Amino acid sequence: MSKKVISLVLAVVMAVSVFSICAFAADPTAVWTLEVTNTDGTPISGSIPTGTEIKVTVKLQSDFYIGTVGLPVFYSDAFSYVANSAVLTEIYGAGATRTGTSVDSIDAPSGYGVFYAVYVPNSSVAGVASPMYSTATTILTFNLVADTEAVAEVKLDAAAQKTASNIGGKFYCGSRASADVTTDEAITGQVFTVPAAVEVTIANAAADPVLTGVNTGVVDSANGYVYGVPAGQNVADFFTVENGTFTVSGNGTGETLTVYTTGGAEFATYTVVIFGDLNGDGTVTGADTSVLKLALMGAGLSGAQAVAADVNGSGTPAAPEVTGADSSVIKLALIGAGYSVANPYA
Repeated sequence: MSKKVISLVLAVVMAVSVFSICAFAADPTAVWTLEVTNTDGTPISGSIPTGTEIKVTVKLQSDFYIGTVGLPVFYSDAFSYVANSAVLTEIYGAGATRTGTSVDSIDAPSGYGVFYAVYVPNSSVAGVASPMYSTATTILTFNLVADTEAVAEVKLDAAAQKTASNIGGKFYCGSRASADVTTDEAITGQVFTVPAAVEVTIANAAADPVLTGVNTGVVDSANGYVYGVPAGQNVADFFTVENGTFTVSGNGTGETLTVYTTGGAEFATYTVVIFGDLNGDGTVTGADTSVLKLALMGAGLSGAQAVAADVNGSGTPAAPEVTGADSSVIKLALIGAGYSVANPYA
């Protein structure tokens, strides 16, 4: 019985010893995380238009003390690097980390650019120590801008890892036995957990909205007016827009027509001019002649109201000429069938 007990104890001791040796001999593990987001850190939803800037974030988690790090991030050549956008974490402490970066200075897979970052502990600084990241920690961010339409990738390429069989590899993370940066460093043999490439769909940027007049409608972009709408009519019926939408605040002089992109962003705003409508109610009545008389006796008119008063077209939208002759035109029209001239400048 005692022999059996001794045998069982020895077996347990040997099993524990084998496990301890395996655990001690296990390769250090570095887990890399790659994120591609909008520049404010929010997720990218759907495709992005050309010209859009995005942020690339690389995080690192390790079960060992980190030594020198070499980190190439490859990106489809549908992107280009945004100059001076990189932020490298001082992984060995403020003032204790020497860093270097380069763009496209090392070999990259065909159709890709590369951003390369290097981190080296500055052992001459007092108190510098190698960190061990038990949770994923950001060590690098930089921005890319979408140049051309494509399904574009951003990736960490495990094939670039520096190992005993690929000693020229540029992707590595040195490991140390302790936090002491003067201890020997191993840069081969780590087990890297590398995430899959992140895909971003780049679409052509939507064309700018184009506002045009329908029938007698006129878009005066130089002066910021829309006119050519007879009094008493719906302004929106005299204009149309491609690659966007528009709204009209009202049908009288001084109201606004606002153009929006297909994405809903405000693109341009125009002031509505209805010739003969000086009080902004969209119709031409004796009230408008009264406004004109008072203006001629006083300080005059300006802006859209002055353009609306130049009913005989003697001036221009940029420099309307308002005189008593305009008042006479409106009066005579009101005596007859009413005022309905859409565009005296025509």
